[in-house]
Amino acid sequence: MEKLLFTLILVLAVGIIYLITGRNRRQINKIPEGMAILCQPPGKRYLVYALGVLAVVFVGIFSILYIIDGAPGEARGMWSLCVAMAILLLIVTIFAGNIMVRECIYFNGDTIQIEKAFQKPRTVRWQEIRKIDGSFDNMVNLYLSDGTKILTVGIGMVNYELFCDVLRKKCPETVAVYYRSQVYESPQKRILRYGTEYYILAGLGILILLEYLAMLLLSGEENPLRSFSQSEPSEWFSLLFAPIYGVACLIFLFIMCNTRVRYSEEKMMIKHPIRKETELYWRNIQRIEAVTAVKQGKRTWKKLRIYTKEGVYRINFAYLTHGKDDFIAEVLKMVEKYEIIFIQIDFNKNDLNKV
Repeated sequence: MEKLLFTLILVLAVGIIYLITGRNRRQINKIPEGMAILCQPPGKRYLVYALGVLAVVFVGIFSILYIIDGAPGEARGMWSLCVAMAILLLIVTIFAGNIMVRECIYFNGDTIQIEKAFQKPRTVRWQEIRKIDGSFDNMVNLYLSDGTKILTVGIGMVNYELFCDVLRKKCPETVAVYYRSQVYESPQKRILRYGTEYYILAGLGILILLEYLAMLLLSGEENPLRSFSQSEPSEWFSLLFAPIYGVACLIFLFIMCNTRVRYSEEKMMIKHPIRKETELYWRNIQRIEAVTAVKQGKRTWKKLRIYTKEGVYRINFAYLTHGKDDFIAEVLKMVEKYEIIFIQIDFNKNDLNKV
């Protein structure tokens, strides 16, 4: 048994090293001469691999404890399910990581070479791009003249800024049309909300809850509460973590879905959970206070306080990160347009700068 475990650990370690180093070298060697690469950062792929590896490690630790305890027959079904799910998760994460490596874009001043998993490489000239939508601060979609979407690039990708610079230089007319199209006829397209990373965390918590419920059903336990009452206090954490964390993620997901700020050139609409959506017209705002702080050498907005005759409305940028840059630009634009009193407060020094 010890030799088998040692072999499995050795194979796992070799596989991890190969995934981290081998794929990177091949991706770098595939870059055509005179072209730059636009791809997902390696760290994101490592995170995907890590999810599968951690699942296998955790299940491996519990498997060792299970074997040491004599491998009781009544727990064999649940143990087999855990092992199968861990192996399946590892396979899925490796597959997803490999797809991330295969999907990349090579570009220079003339062409864009698009490579996607399970598809033949495609080459497009910059002049063929006729439409752009999305936001340069977050994600941009590129379309051909017939409306076919050929590419979606995001701010987290390697060489994203370089790609956008080349796009602006090689497609000036298309980029100009894009900026002119940023009118505010549809407020639902201009939104400030929770960042995508929080939705991912909530989704993982809900998956943990579903896995816990599935294991509970497969265990055949008629009265789980009785088993909990008979367990030792040291076992309570392992029994309660999954349901409490899962329910908390469900509540958090409800809060995120009901917390947002939609805005247009005329007004903004602030929504909070279990509250009616508040409608604020820019012309009725008397004063705006922006609490700022220096983070990593760059001044950022932390909070916003909006004063009207009806009351004070607060917006916290700590979690509302999706669409933050566009919203700040809109606020500054409206401050100038409607001559709103604007006060900038330094979070560290409590200094006031009035505009």
